[in-house]
Amino acid sequence: MISIFSLVVSGASFVWNVWSKFIYPKPVVRVSFAMVQIVGDDLDHIPEVLRLSATNMGPGDVTLSNALIKFRGHFGQITGYALLSTLEEYPRYLDDTRGRFGVGFPAKIAVGETFTAYLAPAHWRLAKGDYQRIGFTDTFNRNHWAPRQDILRALPYIREQCKKAKIDWRAGRPL
Repeated sequence: MISIFSLVVSGASFVWNVWSKFIYPKPVVRVSFAMVQIVGDDLDHIPEVLRLSATNMGPGDVTLSNALIKFRGHFGQITGYALLSTLEEYPRYLDDTRGRFGVGFPAKIAVGETFTAYLAPAHWRLAKGDYQRIGFTDTFNRNHWAPRQDILRALPYIREQCKKAKIDWRAGRPL
């Protein structure tokens, strides 16, 4: 009886390994989120921007369809998602977000390549900090999230940028 059970378990693990490695491999995407500065000799001031990047770690190509944040309630249930509008032609234009769902999507990323989306630094919705995750979704509707500690590190800088831009991030409107 034990031999038959171990044969079934080993057969199931063999089928699972073949399925996950050869028939339907899922690419691994590493996502990061940070407030970054552009440094240059000809700049009067150093502009800051939010950078959301995704690196494809393989084994196959991935196509990112949009950038989003995920909200959670008090007891861990998902309460909703919000799509992020990204900057167009950054750093040439520091506040142009043409299009509702972001510029540069869909973005096909080959193995080893990186896609970066830039967000306005004075983003009142991100300054609230009431979201759990930030990242990308791909064409197979899989989500790829930045580590939570990236959000916690960027949050004070986002709130500072909102104060500089005179935006009340608690209410979501100008001061």
